[in-house]
Amino acid sequence: MNELFSSLVGIAIFGFVTSVTPGPNNTYLLTSGMNFGVRRSLAYVNGIMVGLTLMFAAMYLGVGSLFRAFPLIQEVLKYVGFGYILYMAYSIVSSSFVHKHEQIERAGFFRATAFQLINPKAWIVLISMYATFIGDSTDLTKVGLVLAVFLVATYPGAVIWAAFGELMAGWLSKPTYRRVFNVSAAILLVLSMVPALFL
Repeated sequence: MNELFSSLVGIAIFGFVTSVTPGPNNTYLLTSGMNFGVRRSLAYVNGIMVGLTLMFAAMYLGVGSLFRAFPLIQEVLKYVGFGYILYMAYSIVSSSFVHKHEQIERAGFFRATAFQLINPKAWIVLISMYATFIGDSTDLTKVGLVLAVFLVATYPGAVIWAAFGELMAGWLSKPTYRRVFNVSAAILLVLSMVPALFL
């Protein structure tokens, strides 16, 4: 029992820490929080959670073994993910030159869910967690418990980024400042993929 509790605490810490470190999702959430507020950014956060759940289920069904057997698949995912990141960055920059707030494009639940499937950072995090805390175990109860703790710990870390973005909105009320922020965020979004692509 103590061993299980220790593992769950470790999973919770791992989930929270990985969710607050910079990455494509968090950079987008920062921008979304500033442009739309936390409440309207929650659809993206919920999409992340569903995407992670689907990925975790895929790991349980053996996708991790598929990646190990065919490394090219993971390489292709990296570059497809990078292509989508470039599209997101373009959308953020484009929004900087929109005059009406309501016209800014917002990535919602389904786009967030789909993006996780090609998000290199998400795959790296899940593969690491699965190898560390699940290993070769096929115990569905254990797998479900690990996933539940991971998601509960990850959720607030993602929301923090949107909340920080909303907080910054007051400071960046002038259109010029907002444009500088959005362009900077778009650049950071692209740079956040560099470790996954080249390291």
